[in-house]
Amino acid sequence: MRVLVLGATGGLGTALSRLLRGEELLLSGRRAEPLQALAAEVGGKALPVDLEDELETKALLEEAGPLDLLLHAVGQVGRAGVREIGRDLLERALSSHLLTAAFALKHARFRPGARAVFFGAYPAYVRVPGFAAYAAAKGALEAYLEAARKELRREGVHLVLVRLPAVATGLWAPLGGPPKGALAPEEAARQVLEGVFREPPPEILEL
Repeated sequence: MRVLVLGATGGLGTALSRLLRGEELLLSGRRAEPLQALAAEVGGKALPVDLEDELETKALLEEAGPLDLLLHAVGQVGRAGVREIGRDLLERALSSHLLTAAFALKHARFRPGARAVFFGAYPAYVRVPGFAAYAAAKGALEAYLEAARKELRREGVHLVLVRLPAVATGLWAPLGGPPKGALAPEEAARQVLEGVFREPPPEILEL
C-alpha cells in the first residue's frame, strides 16, 4: 500500500506514520531534520515541502505517484478574541487547514478505491470564545470536502473526514498545553486507521 502522510512530523502525523510502518511510506512536512529521522525510523521516504505553496505541493504529489492512502494531518491552533484577532491569524488558520487540503486534492493521483483522510473537529468543541478563526477554518474544510467528495467519487476515491476530540500534541503548546482528557496521539492514530479501513469507508468518522 502506497501511503503519503502530510504533516508527518506533527504529533498525530508521527503516530500515524509509526503505525503504518511496513507500508510504502512517503512522509512530508516542513522540518527536514525531524522528517528525515522519522523516515529512517519507520522505513519511509522523507519529502520536505511547504504545503501552503501550491507549486511545492504539486511537485511533491507528482513525485509521490498514484496513492492508496493520503493522510492530511496538517493544521495549527491559534486563539484570539474577535475584537483582537489579526489578519495574520485568520490567514494562517485558513491556509494551514483549507488551502493545504485543496492543493493536495487538486494535484494528488489515486489508485481505484483509494482513501484520502482529513481531520476536522466537533463543532461544539471549537465554536467557543477565542477560537473563531480555528472554527471557521475547520468548517470551511468540511464544506470543501463535502463538495469534493461528490466529484472524486466518480474516480473511485473515498474522502473521509475524521472528527477528532482534542489530541495531546504540540499544537497546544502555545495555549499552555492540551485540554484535560485529550487523547494520546497513539490512541487517536489507532482509532483513525481502524475506522478508515472499514468497508465501506465512512464519509465521516467520529472518534
